[in-house]
Amino acid sequence: MAVTYYSTDDDIVKIRPNILDLGVGAWDDTHLEAFAIINRVLIARWYKVVAAEHGIDWWLTEFSGDQIDSDQILRLSCYKVLELAYMYLMKDSPESDGFDRQRKLFSKLYGQELKDILAIGISYDWDDDDEIDTDEKYEPAPRRLYRS
Repeated sequence: MAVTYYSTDDDIVKIRPNILDLGVGAWDDTHLEAFAIINRVLIARWYKVVAAEHGIDWWLTEFSGDQIDSDQILRLSCYKVLELAYMYLMKDSPESDGFDRQRKLFSKLYGQELKDILAIGISYDWDDDDEIDTDEKYEPAPRRLYRS
């Protein structure tokens, strides 16, 4: 079964307990949108490079949300969902309201979490055996500058 979300309403309620009381019954579409945005960013900033290191042509082998360690992405997804949710809730006005301030907060948190995740590395099931082995944990190689 294909993964379509990295987070659920239960996950975002842990961060913002009243988010479901703001006139929207469920944020399924927002979770789906966040899933697509996160996948697009991971493909652009991580998968293309790391796939080549594993001898995989990223054009021929599509990135799959099923193969990523979703626990590692949970907080990132929650922040993106909340950013999108507050963008939906904010008023259409030149003046900032509380929802706009919340959107900006979660946008900032999302950016920092993404930066941290990419710096730490992402676990991905490269051999598609439904298990992430120790050698499938990507750790960025340190860059060294040598002067002569």
